[in-house]
Order: sequence, then structure tokens, then C-alpha cells
Amino acid sequence: MRRSGEPPAAPPPELGERARGRRERAARVGAPHLVPSLVAIAAALAVWALWGKVSCGDPRVALGSPETQVKAALAKQDRARVPDVYGFRAGGVASLRSVRFADVVVAMDGGKARVLAVVEAEGDVAWQDEGARISYVGREAFEMTRCSAAGWCADGRQFAELKGVLAALFRREDAFNRRDPEAYARLVSERYAGNGGRDALLARLGEDLRADPPARVRIHAWQIRVERDRAIVGEDQELTIGDGPPRTLRARYELLREGERWAIVSGL
Repeated sequence: MRRSGEPPAAPPPELGERARGRRERAARVGAPHLVPSLVAIAAALAVWALWGKVSCGDPRVALGSPETQVKAALAKQDRARVPDVYGFRAGGVASLRSVRFADVVVAMDGGKARVLAVVEAEGDVAWQDEGARISYVGREAFEMTRCSAAGWCADGRQFAELKGVLAALFRREDAFNRRDPEAYARLVSERYAGNGGRDALLARLGEDLRADPPARVRIHAWQIRVERDRAIVGEDQELTIGDGPPRTLRARYELLREGERWAIVSGL
């Protein structure tokens, strides 16, 4: 028992430490620290509610259906590089710009998207030591699969119809410049609609190809339109006979799909 007038005894050290700890904890849970904690909890609840809408709601609204994603991927593609257009693994490249996909129809088949679309493009095509401008409108069928680059990527056949028509046009130029009537005959359809039909055409071409001085053609531009199994081609060319000056000409061909190839049915 302490004597009267003596100051109160200091509490034991361990009791003082516990008291200070209680006071510090009380201060930390006071209003200045409680408000940020409530804000964080409210934000977490909002994110949880939004995730419920994204994961359980209509995927067409939240993320877009596969069909919508495919169309969006095509809408972003405005350039294309089409390799091996000359054929026979001999190179040739079509560099296309202003690429547009219209009337796009998408059918899902498992993890693949089967696409039918009207493709429009302009650009240039280079083969061997030659080059020409090109414009193209055609309906193309191809497939697309999911990929990390653009979400959906095509199977490399977006321009299969264009490549098929270009292959026939390259072969025609080759046959003319090489003075090869047999190669020319392989390009002409049995349904050729010119005067006298196919036989009359080949007879005339045989004489022209054997004539002296020889003639040579060089292509400056093609305008190609493909509608189902028919193609219409405008050709700007330069014709040189012997040592004479080149003449600028314009030709128009019509081709039909016959099996896996395109054959010329008019214009020669």
C-alpha cells in the first residue's frame, strides 16, 4: 500500500506495452482508414456484378458471336499478299491494297468458319521480269480459324478464284510470246464462241504465231471480274511486231471454269 502524498506507481512495463498496442489498433480502424476499405469493397462488388453480366449474359452483346468476330476480322483486312500466282511453284506475287469484303456470309462448322464473300481489291502483280496493275471483283469461298494475331485468320484461299484466272492469263501470254499453238490450244474451250468456233480460231492463231517478223505482247494492266463460274477480263497490253514501235491495245476475254481450270470462250 502506498503512502499518502506519494505519486502513483508506474504500471509494469508489460502492461504499458499492451495498452499502447490497444490504442494504436483503435486508431487504425478509425474513420480515416475505414473509408478507403469501404471503397475497395464497393469496387470489388461492382466488378463481381459486371462479370456476372459478361459471363452469364448474351455473348452476342458482351463478346460478339463467332460470326460477328469473323466479319470484324475481315473488315480490318485492307491489304493482302497472294504468293505463287504464276503457278507451278515458279513465284509471282499479287500485292493487293484497298481490299474490301462485302456480302459476307458466315457458316460455323465446329471450330471453323466457312465464309462466302464478294472481294474487291486493287494492286499490282509481279511475275518473272514483268509487272502489271490489277483490279479485281469476285466472289470467293474460304475458311477461317481462330488465331492469336487477328482473332480469326483465313486459310490462304481468300483469292483462289483470282489466282485461277491469273494462271490462265499468264499461260496465254506465254503461249503467244513463245509462238506455241499447242499451248494456246490447251487454253481454249471447246465452247469457244468466236467466228467459226474453236477450230477456226486455232487455225488463224497458228498462222499468226508462225508469221515473220514475230510479235511479242507485254501486259500493263488487268481488270478481272468473277461471277460464279464465269470471268470477264479487260487487258491493257503493248504489242510489238519485229523491230517496229510498240502499239498499245486493249483486249477483252471471257473465261469459263472447266473442272479445276479456267478456259477462254471468247475474245481471242
